Amino acid sequence: MKIRHLTAAIALAIVAPIPASAEPVAPTEIIVGQDMPGAFFAVPEGTGPFPAIILLGGSEGGDSTARRMAPRFLAQGYAIFGLPYYSPAWGDREQQFPALSDAFDGIAIEKAEMARAWLAERDEVRADDIGIWGVSKGGEFALLAGSYLDGFAAIAAIVPSDVVWEGWGPGRESGTVSSFSWQGEPLPFVPYEGMAEEFANPTGPNGRARLRLPHDRGRNANPDRAVAARIPVERIDEPVLVAGGDADLVWNSGEMAQIVAERRAAAGLPTVSLIFTDAGHSLSGDGTPNPYSNDEELSAQRIVWPATLEFFATYLKD
Repeated sequence: MKIRHLTAAIALAIVAPIPASAEPVAPTEIIVGQDMPGAFFAVPEGTGPFPAIILLGGSEGGDSTARRMAPRFLAQGYAIFGLPYYSPAWGDREQQFPALSDAFDGIAIEKAEMARAWLAERDEVRADDIGIWGVSKGGEFALLAGSYLDGFAAIAAIVPSDVVWEGWGPGRESGTVSSFSWQGEPLPFVPYEGMAEEFANPTGPNGRARLRLPHDRGRNANPDRAVAARIPVERIDEPVLVAGGDADLVWNSGEMAQIVAERRAAAGLPTVSLIFTDAGHSLSGDGTPNPYSNDEELSAQRIVWPATLEFFATYLKD
């Protein structure tokens, strides 16, 4: 496998599901309540208080990614907080959480602060040792949370973006809404170009839409908007881990993760960067073979997952 870029200033979408073989969340699970619909909390075995990780899924919405990742982090001694932040109704699938928006439109960054504050009040949690793990759009969210909010001890963003992208959903006109908001105002965003056409006539393998094209075209056609939409990762004082793939067909996560790493390196900020030349979007597993990841992605996962565990152990446990 070729790793194009491996940098550490310290020594150290559509998301392909993690295999459903993961065990269910521990029976200590708590459903958080009305303020954060669908959110859930669980603690590992043993005597707390524990470090905690907020789990953010991608453009699939709902809680599926958080629930698949929860057992893996619980097994490592972390309390977990699954935070669904939107809930679409794809195709014939009913909306999982009707209290959440069915559109990716102006998702409030403050949702992450609500989760952090809730965790900080729990006797089972070490309030100074709360991290975030996000994948794809959840990686975009995680970097925004670290940029705009204080109190997170470490942030891992898997196949993330370095900019805010256009939002979408029922009743939203193309090119008019931002994916995220801050203090009630939509953030500047990069628009897509040709998204509807790509879905109508997919150009990806096996008849699937190659979503990277509308992203790349939109960014290339709007360099001024891309500058305005940059996530201010230089404002994240805490350590950050990013992982991306140059062969990503969902969006250009390899280049975007490297941009994040380079901007933070220029600011002298602690960053772990894992960029894989031949891997695509499916980097959030642990290397277990599954129908959603090719050989290059599985090989990358076997590097990313241990590195993620080492990263969180360094900054949340020590």
